[in-house]
Amino acid sequence: MKSLKNLVDATTGQIIVAHRGASGNAPENTLAAIRKALEVGAVIIEIDVQISADGHIVVIHDHTLERTTNGHGETCTFTVEKLRRLDAGSWFSPEFKGERIPLLHEVFDLLKGRACINIEIKPPAPMEDYKKRIDLIASTTLEAGFAPFTLFSSFHHDSLRYLRSISQEFHTAAILLPADDRMPSDLVKTTGCEVVVFSLEQLTTERAEDISQHSVFTGVYTINTDEELQRAIDDHVKGIVTDFPEQMFRRLQIAGQ
Repeated sequence: MKSLKNLVDATTGQIIVAHRGASGNAPENTLAAIRKALEVGAVIIEIDVQISADGHIVVIHDHTLERTTNGHGETCTFTVEKLRRLDAGSWFSPEFKGERIPLLHEVFDLLKGRACINIEIKPPAPMEDYKKRIDLIASTTLEAGFAPFTLFSSFHHDSLRYLRSISQEFHTAAILLPADDRMPSDLVKTTGCEVVVFSLEQLTTERAEDISQHSVFTGVYTINTDEELQRAIDDHVKGIVTDFPEQMFRRLQIAGQ
């Protein structure tokens, strides 16, 4: 498996990033969704992480449990043992009944030698000491030997700066906040990140020109149709963040990318 840097440097076209795994075909942020993404050849898997009440890194998007599990309440108030008892698959389809909330180290184990990972770090809660959370995520990544294969992304750019202060080995991507009107090149300069990520709605003509002029490696979410993919390609986007990696791979093959 290529390191993240080697993968990016070797890519002349687009890189498919499986958003929360193949989340259009399996329950998001589960091992089932990640396996499906790997099966179709995804080389970067995007996941979200939260911290359990007893200090374990769990793979789930929301601060609360209701949307993607049969649990109720705030994720951070449950121990990992209680979180692991929840059903994280039935909401999507009966086929995935009994799918569990994974731990980060389980995802590392599954991806090792097969794909890189994009870990989105959520903004801190009010009054939270975000550095303690970053310390835990950083140490887990380093202990797994996964730093060369990991891209950390966040709307909270101070978290990314702090990550880089822990180790220059870490790769970071600044996600553009909805009200932020900066150009991609400006975001690279002010955050020190290697990658910029924003929504398809934020992909303006001006930003596309800036990407091209300054050769900014940019990822855009969430691209799920042929029309959206073509627009991203035309606007110089390299990272295609999608819920349907198999569909996007097929479209790129047809287009000869």
